[in-house]
Amino acid sequence: MICNSPRFLGKRTLVVTGERAEESPARARYLTFEPHRTDTRGGTRRRRHVDHWRPIHGLEERQVWDLLRRHGVVPHVAYQLGFGRVSCMHCIFASPDQLATVRWMAPERFEMIAEYERRFGCTVKRDASIHAVANRGRPYPAALARPDLVQLAMSEHWSPAIRTSPERWRLPAGAFGDAAGPG
Repeated sequence: MICNSPRFLGKRTLVVTGERAEESPARARYLTFEPHRTDTRGGTRRRRHVDHWRPIHGLEERQVWDLLRRHGVVPHVAYQLGFGRVSCMHCIFASPDQLATVRWMAPERFEMIAEYERRFGCTVKRDASIHAVANRGRPYPAALARPDLVQLAMSEHWSPAIRTSPERWRLPAGAFGDAAGPG
């Protein structure tokens, strides 16, 4: 998106992401601050100054949740539904429980991936179809209990507050969960 949009040309842009070194050996090698992969500030054509900052790179998961609580930041709805990470909905690293939850939450999107598997003769997971993997899991209880949050997660717009008082803040069901994937 940055590469293909003229609005970033001749501007300074900061991309902020939440990778942590603790998540995987690959992420441990990331720098906390560096030029973003789309940066072309030294180029002669289409110059873009894009930096990448990972402010929580050196923190443990417990420290991240403590920061969110202290500042009253409402956790992303995926964590509230029980997901242990915020990633692509049909992530290739998804656990059976994650895929069972996605199949329950968004059956039409799930079936679209299953249809791609059938059409291309190749599965998202190396050893089994997306249905076979989801069949080994169970939907997250937090998602089953909160259809209002499922609807919010599936919508294109966020309307609730993004902050709350630290006293009302609750650790989400997905905290310290099955954050599958190598990063």
